[in-house]
Amino acid sequence: MKGKITAVLFILVFLLVVAVVFTFLTSLDRRREAAESAPVGQDVVVTDVTPAPTEAVQTVVTPVPYTAPDQSATSAPIPAATPAVTESAVIETPTPTELPESIASVSDMGAVLASGSFTSNTGKGINLRADYEARVTGANEIGVVVTVYLNSYSIHVNALPDKVNVGLNGQYVTLDSPAINYDGNTQLLTTELGSQSFTVQLPQGNSRDLDLQVEWHWGGTYGGESIPVIECGGRFTVER
Repeated sequence: MKGKITAVLFILVFLLVVAVVFTFLTSLDRRREAAESAPVGQDVVVTDVTPAPTEAVQTVVTPVPYTAPDQSATSAPIPAATPAVTESAVIETPTPTELPESIASVSDMGAVLASGSFTSNTGKGINLRADYEARVTGANEIGVVVTVYLNSYSIHVNALPDKVNVGLNGQYVTLDSPAINYDGNTQLLTTELGSQSFTVQLPQGNSRDLDLQVEWHWGGTYGGESIPVIECGGRFTVER
């Protein structure tokens, strides 16, 4: 009798265990079905990235005032930037221009070595005058400036192109002469016709003879006499 009761209890326990297992498995299936049937939109909120609106892109182009970063929130030290002003100041600072050694060593630079004038003699109230001045312009050269004047009384002449010839030791230059209108017969008028500079080789401790020739091809009449050309000139010496 005792053995039958034990067998019945064993069967009841077995059935109870089976019922519990069945109930557990059934609840798992229901949870799985509920998860699969859940709305998809709830997961998209977390994983999807909404594109930025067009207005946000445009604000990137707009310049934003610079704000210095908070160094207290930075763990690593930020190296100091080299100021740009230092470099630009070096570039903008003009370098002193040094004179070439050949010029800086010329002790008599700009000194006047010779000056004078030559005047024509037409026998009339009109003559040509040439003034010259020689100055030191380099270690081995000088500059000679020749200025041509016309001395006259009453005269009327138009501007004449290429009518003044100036020659110095074989170097020739042709200049234009200006228009002159003067009615005075008691006071001599002096009119500058032109000026020309020449470069002549002349080292220190040397001298040189220079030949100056000046012509004004007027081709007019003065005092009832035709005067095609008025000329003057001569030789002068420059010592250095």
